[in-house]
Amino acid sequence: MKSKLLTGIFISLLLWAVFFTPAFAAEWMFIDLKPSANAKITNTQWWTGQPGSSDLEEALKIAKDGNEFEGPGGEKVPFKIEDANLRIFGTNAAQNPKKITGIKVEAKAETVYFLHMTGWEAAGVKSYKFVMNYDGGSSEELLMESHVNSDDWCHIPAQLQDKNSIQIWKETGVTCGTVSLLATKWKNPNPNKRIKTIDFISLETAAVPGLFAITLGGASAAVFPGEKLAVTWANLKYLY
Repeated sequence: MKSKLLTGIFISLLLWAVFFTPAFAAEWMFIDLKPSANAKITNTQWWTGQPGSSDLEEALKIAKDGNEFEGPGGEKVPFKIEDANLRIFGTNAAQNPKKITGIKVEAKAETVYFLHMTGWEAAGVKSYKFVMNYDGGSSEELLMESHVNSDDWCHIPAQLQDKNSIQIWKETGVTCGTVSLLATKWKNPNPNKRIKTIDFISLETAAVPGLFAITLGGASAAVFPGEKLAVTWANLKYLY
């Protein structure tokens, strides 16, 4: 009798947790770029999509399963680089789309880290932006400018005035003598609002922007009851 009572209490608590605890928290969360990707790294010029070398194969190799890099403030930030990245319009690669919208996030975050750079540059003007779209329809923008928080991937060292941006990875290249990736940290002014999607938008300058990874810091994401049922019923079967 006592055993059945304890089992009943346990089941009640388990079901309560499933249906009334709709979120999980994590220090870091990777955003999947594959559904929005229009470029590859291997055997491809990332900025044109034509066959060739992107010089980024080494970055893919070391971070395809996630790897920590030193962030803008000296913090260790993990990025997951996949053979699927985003490239948008610049006058030097006019065949690229002018924007890629609806990159799925569906999470709250204290910070958002972008792994990016450009082919060519457009010094003195904003050349692209990230738009964070929240539940409810509001949004925030992060404007990107060469020599401020962005730069040509061939510039070593990168000219970055922004304290929240850093040249995070460098490697000997074929396209240039050395190539690089940049990380920019964006502090979310609305950490209690869920970011639904992110848009990656060209401002139509000579710079050709590329986006290679997004990591959320201090993240929490919804887990809906339907996503938990398999685990729940497995636990119930085990009990009986």
